[in-house]
Amino acid sequence: MPILELTNPEVVMSHSTPIAHNSYTPNSKQSRALISVVASSQDDFEWYPSTDEIIACVKNDIDERFTERPSVLDCGAGDGRVLNALDASKKYAIEKSRPLLDALDRSIFVVGTEFKEQTLIDKQVSVVFSNPPYSEYVQWTTKIIREANAGTVYLVIPSRWAENEEIAAAIKARRAETEILGSFDFNDAERKARARVNVLKVSLGGSQKRVHYYGDSPRVDPFKLWFDENFKISAVSSKLSNHRSVEASRTKMRESMNGELVKGRDLISVLDQLYRKELNDLVVTYKALEDLDPSLLAEMDVNLESLCEALKLKIGSLKNRYWQELFDNLDKITSRLTEESRKKLLDTLTAQTHVDFTTENAYSIVVWTLKQSNYYYDDQLISTVESMVEKANISLYKSNERTFGAEDWRYCRRPAELDRFKLEYRVVLEHTGGLCTSEWSSQKGPNGLSRRAASFLDDLVTIAGNLNFNVAGSFKAGDFIWATHVKNEFTFVDTKSGKELVLFEAKAYQNGNLHIKFNQLFIVRLNVEFGRLKGWLKSAQQASEELDVPEDATIECFNSNCKLGRTDLLMLTNANT
Repeated sequence: MPILELTNPEVVMSHSTPIAHNSYTPNSKQSRALISVVASSQDDFEWYPSTDEIIACVKNDIDERFTERPSVLDCGAGDGRVLNALDASKKYAIEKSRPLLDALDRSIFVVGTEFKEQTLIDKQVSVVFSNPPYSEYVQWTTKIIREANAGTVYLVIPSRWAENEEIAAAIKARRAETEILGSFDFNDAERKARARVNVLKVSLGGSQKRVHYYGDSPRVDPFKLWFDENFKISAVSSKLSNHRSVEASRTKMRESMNGELVKGRDLISVLDQLYRKELNDLVVTYKALEDLDPSLLAEMDVNLESLCEALKLKIGSLKNRYWQELFDNLDKITSRLTEESRKKLLDTLTAQTHVDFTTENAYSIVVWTLKQSNYYYDDQLISTVESMVEKANISLYKSNERTFGAEDWRYCRRPAELDRFKLEYRVVLEHTGGLCTSEWSSQKGPNGLSRRAASFLDDLVTIAGNLNFNVAGSFKAGDFIWATHVKNEFTFVDTKSGKELVLFEAKAYQNGNLHIKFNQLFIVRLNVEFGRLKGWLKSAQQASEELDVPEDATIECFNSNCKLGRTDLLMLTNANT
């Protein structure tokens, strides 16, 4: 009964390691080093990296099976080499080892840590892959075959699997078909072993033809299989029903959560405790139905299909509620994001609420969020500056001898080869929105401003905060009255003098234009970091020469954009800080 396996894992987390800001594609030297780290730590879970031959075997079959790139879940993903090599459209991982988790590429979403605690029945993907620990390969193989919500499973397991009765029973229960795609060993692998393994393909879907991106639907619904095996309720088969009570449950959860937080406990451990209690209470309630008279259930029109569907909905709703509560408390990350970046991140997070809510999983999700956010902080600065690029708003670096005529700027475009430039401290934005003249509510912003303009101005304040300007409590666009020729001042507090200073001035016009005058220090920081992130500026000295500003100013600005690391975990997960 995987859902009842609710052992609370001990969280082992280093808070001194910075969040990796680059993708990881291991070469042989890196792999050997990582193997050494894992093997010397307490995280050695018999990790024998899949060889190039094994990966090629699986990839060739996937290429023949799917017409488009499938989504893939790797159980025991290691350093992510299989997910990266398979070129999956969406990459999901279950991995326990902390060094290996840190090595995963940012494109890989961690949906679980301790495999034994994860449920697979609600993690719908096209393909499940696993190269499990060989001492536990039977347990892993059985669990994956029974629970995988996918059309196809690929397993790297000892060749003796065919003699195991548990595996045979799991294959029979899912009405699966098996095929050995190849036999391999690890004699010449990065981590040598004498084990002889099969690459086993387990087809859980009904189609024998090539399938599209979404894959093939399983012949046997894994949730229905789990329900039938664990709830012996004497009810007939009939029509389906729905059960939802989200708001009341969430209110009750928050009351309990706030009571625990007052005691000084961190947010994640409190949510984990409350989730486990609710899940156990839910399962106990359904187990109690086993003792009811079948005739009474029939009189109430209670049937197995409705009970199964209701439990599935309740478990899904329960997970969603607790993950949403955690996401709502990540404002220390999301407050540093522009509107577009924040939407992208939260959309990704809320799409992954099928992840089992455990303490370790929650920490892994927060670490993943930190890693992603650092990319967003850099990308959004670049995109914000580039959105202001118009002929009158920029000047080229001193070393840039290119010239561009008016014809190069025609048709609301910029020259294709434009590079090494800086923003002027006064800009006129013709395509960002100004005063709102539309009757459409979707285009209306606050107090006469268009929604696009309001969003852009607030994004500028956010970017300034990431560049170490104290904008806490500063006015946002919605705090002003906007009219033609009216100048509104966005401010910050100078950390040295304690005085409130102007960050930038903004005017909005009915023709859809915004006029902005930047604080000189703000535009210097913006230009320095933009140039660094674009790869145009390699040092503070070069920034000083190219931008014609004092070197002491560029030293302060260079590499100043916000970066979050592991040391920020406690801040993020402790609601009392």
